[in-house]
Amino acid sequence: MDKVDPRAAIYGTISIGALLSAESVHQETYAATVGAVTITLLIYVLIHAYSDYTGERLASGEALKLGGLARTLVSEGWLLVGAGIPLVALLVCWGLDTSLSTAVTVAVWTSAAMVLILEVVSGVRAGESGRDLAFQTAAGALFGLLVILLRIVLH
Repeated sequence: MDKVDPRAAIYGTISIGALLSAESVHQETYAATVGAVTITLLIYVLIHAYSDYTGERLASGEALKLGGLARTLVSEGWLLVGAGIPLVALLVCWGLDTSLSTAVTVAVWTSAAMVLILEVVSGVRAGESGRDLAFQTAAGALFGLLVILLRIVLH
């Protein structure tokens, strides 16, 4: 991964949080849930890489080249970083033998917290403080709350 792409990390975090929010823990097992999250992650990375690379090729008139697609796949790997944190929370809960329902809730809240943390870090790095930092933090909190709200509404 040659450059940090917070856009992909944020997208991955929110996407996995939303996926886990929709998870029906009464019909699933840990293995099925982890498997679904892993497959979804791979699909997200492939879709993002393919769509970005295809868009570039359409704009420039280039043919499909495996090297170009591979470079795009590497840059989209930051999706895995963002989505991996809620997945790690799920795996830790599995290792601690908590119920799947609790584990999914922990992973959803972890996803929401990550979005909030990324906004705070972004604001601090931009030199924001006071009302500006609070506004930026609120934006992250809104997205995190939407993921949690999805979990509440569906269950």
